[in-house]
Amino acid sequence: MNKYPEPNRMIDRKHLFTLMGRFLEDREVIAPIQGRGGETIFYPIESVEDVAWDWSYVNTVLPPKRFFFPQSEIFFRYDRKKMQITPVYDDRVRMIFGIRPCDVNALLFLDQFFGGGPIGRETPVDEGRGFIDNNYAIRRANTFIIAFGCHQPGEECFCVCCDAGPFLEKGFDLQLVQLEEGSYCVEVGSARGLKIVYGHEDLFRRTTKAEDLRLDTVMQEALDRFRGTRAFLGKAIQKITQGDIPDEIWEELGARCQSCGGCSYVCPTCSCFNVVDIPVSDTEGDRVRTWDSCALSGFTMMAGGDNPRSEAADRLKRRYYHKLSYSYIRQNGRHGCVGCGRCIYTCFANINMPAIAELVRKGALK
Repeated sequence: MNKYPEPNRMIDRKHLFTLMGRFLEDREVIAPIQGRGGETIFYPIESVEDVAWDWSYVNTVLPPKRFFFPQSEIFFRYDRKKMQITPVYDDRVRMIFGIRPCDVNALLFLDQFFGGGPIGRETPVDEGRGFIDNNYAIRRANTFIIAFGCHQPGEECFCVCCDAGPFLEKGFDLQLVQLEEGSYCVEVGSARGLKIVYGHEDLFRRTTKAEDLRLDTVMQEALDRFRGTRAFLGKAIQKITQGDIPDEIWEELGARCQSCGGCSYVCPTCSCFNVVDIPVSDTEGDRVRTWDSCALSGFTMMAGGDNPRSEAADRLKRRYYHKLSYSYIRQNGRHGCVGCGRCIYTCFANINMPAIAELVRKGALK
């Protein structure tokens, strides 16, 4: 349950349409829409009619992390002739609507890597974490989070094994939980969320005791449905931390891996990137950050041509050590998986988090 000390509200779909329309007047709104191929994707909308209101999706193919950590972005523009550097920031006020709990928890994980976080919390943005990536931090602070709790697990979801769903206790401004068709309980999770509620009081009302009891029932029923998902992460964390995995397992997995990087690109917690300078003239250019992947053969290539992880087996071993070892859990506050299941859909070699966890637990290849 949400720990923010504010009573729950109710909103119906008609008023939710009105609220979304008001948001569109003064900020960019990112919401789930139906893509050209029929899949659900997060995308900036122009009208409330663009939103996939049926909520038939569980997870989008691509995580919404790209709105905070873009696949390609300009850090700054340089002019060598003038000896001048001009930073480039995206400081638009935005709202992301309909984001699922696993993806919100992924953003909290990325906060630990890039620094920053939502501005509506009681602690400072820095929190003594050292370096802060301004590009990420500005986007994060300027984006309101309206999350949508999950009632039914997807075919490959295992968020309960990762303590990342199906509902949130923190990390959101508002969380919507559907009680009945077209009727939503609204949980306030931050001072920003409270301002939204009080700024649009004509659209919300306080919940009744019966509705609060119904919320508890709905959430418990959802948890019961999600408990059927398994990933065995606890045992995998123990064995990976201790290095108690035979080398032949990693070698066999490396032989399967196609080093495509797909697992990294769809993972909401992956943060690998490269930085390149792209000239636009003889003296001017852009410094650009682009996504990268530890699964790619050139990821650890050094300037002299040496590559300490030239083999796929070594790269896989490092990837899952980073995701699951206790040393990184202690550093980041949680392990690097939120149970969204995207790697399962993406990897045609069946090298995904649940498969690895089960394999490590059993200690042998099938």
